[in-house]
Amino acid sequence: MAKSCRIKLLTLLLAILSLIKLDALGQQPNDSIFNQRVTLPSNRTSVYHVLNQLSDSIGLLFAYESKLVKSDKTVNPKIKHITLQQALSQILNDTTLAYKVIDNHILIYKDKEETSERISNTPSYKTLRGQILDSQTQQPLSYVTIGVPEIAMGTTTNLDGAFILKIPKESQATNLRVSHMGYKTKTVPINLAAHGAISIFLETDIISIQEVVIRNINPKQLITDALKKIPDNYSRTPVYYTSFYREGVIKNKKYQNYSEAIFRIYKSPVQKLLESDQVKLIRSRKTQNLEPTDTLSIKLKGGIHSSLVLDIVKNIPSFLDEDYWDKYTFLRNDIVSINGISAYAIFFNLKKGITDPLLEGIIYIDIDSLAILGADIMVSPKNINQVTNMYVHKRNRQFKFKPVSIKYSISYNNINGTYHLSHVRGDLRFKYRFKRNLFNSSFHLFFELINTEIDTVNVTRFIRKQTEPIHNVFLDNSYQYDQSFWEDQNIIPPEKNIFEGLKDIKTKIEEIEAE
Repeated sequence: MAKSCRIKLLTLLLAILSLIKLDALGQQPNDSIFNQRVTLPSNRTSVYHVLNQLSDSIGLLFAYESKLVKSDKTVNPKIKHITLQQALSQILNDTTLAYKVIDNHILIYKDKEETSERISNTPSYKTLRGQILDSQTQQPLSYVTIGVPEIAMGTTTNLDGAFILKIPKESQATNLRVSHMGYKTKTVPINLAAHGAISIFLETDIISIQEVVIRNINPKQLITDALKKIPDNYSRTPVYYTSFYREGVIKNKKYQNYSEAIFRIYKSPVQKLLESDQVKLIRSRKTQNLEPTDTLSIKLKGGIHSSLVLDIVKNIPSFLDEDYWDKYTFLRNDIVSINGISAYAIFFNLKKGITDPLLEGIIYIDIDSLAILGADIMVSPKNINQVTNMYVHKRNRQFKFKPVSIKYSISYNNINGTYHLSHVRGDLRFKYRFKRNLFNSSFHLFFELINTEIDTVNVTRFIRKQTEPIHNVFLDNSYQYDQSFWEDQNIIPPEKNIFEGLKDIKTKIEEIEAE
């Protein structure tokens, strides 16, 4: 009996020791982790691949900022039964770097960066920063969704793959969810991104046809069924969106104007087609960068309105309207992964002989729920010359305009079982020339809306004097770029070329705050 008790006690002690060891791996680094011996094959390869080999060896993932750790640098370290600390020193060859274990990751960082980040944070929120890249090409990925599902907050990456997400400091959420079409969804501990900017590498997601049950229906029937499911998949009650909006005009690769704003949007239910959405301005700033040599300038009119109209679930466009289907050819072309969901990609193009300037493109439909997940669309290239008068409000008779391409991208996110408009982007490109000149110049106009937070409590319409006129030109005074301007509001960070351009404009900040 005594022997049996001793065996049970020994088993209990071993279990406790195992738990202590596991807990140590999940908390701050200790000597045992960085003193463990590692061995890797000797060969010339990139820092990125060597760290991946180390990761497989020790069972922990590495997190770092790609600008801090030159992941594409070629190295040939001699790692044979040496400590993990020594191996990292060989691979990275940078004595200013420090290491910290967070959850199942080893964070590579610089102490001074962590200190400055901690000081810059206000008590009300913490800032998460990073860049999303393709794991194979290590190229930045645009329009990647970054979200914290527990608190219904999120953002998207800019064209450089960069993101900034601010969440309440008191939030108990532990993970970021990173998802993008055609890539495997990734979960990353929030604490990693809170210690400084990190690079997150996504792997392509190849869907095996054997894993998917294909419905034996044609594309038109699939769209018909998706439209019938709209009341089940989208909000039947009004909601508030906190949204970041930006727009800009680029002339010959130089910014003529650029605007940013935070809105509170009253989003009407999908079934109330006659009830309009409302926009309340919270904060904005704008810049105009015209030079005396500029002979022509363009302003974008109704960009906010366009962002709302492009909610194709509520505002049914021609390619989803059966009255126009005789003008289209539909093709169920592929199955793709969107935010970890298998979806049909339905291509639609204008039939031969159709001269109407209608939209063409791809619409994505969830295989299981038949929810419309988004679309990539454009004005038909073969008929685009007919839309000049539709898009150009006031024309200068001394110049000839020609539209080059007009493209839109729309996406929806599933929040607690209900899909909401997530991201809208429009890119309009025109060529112009002086009538007596043989050479063309270019204009690129864009607008972008990202809904960063959703509120479903006590949602009522705004009073009229609080609302923003959404059809007007959203451009006014000048400002100098200042990251702290937005405080705890979530934004899409400006691309590198925008940021560098704005730094050169020596004008003061224009702040607009709604009551």
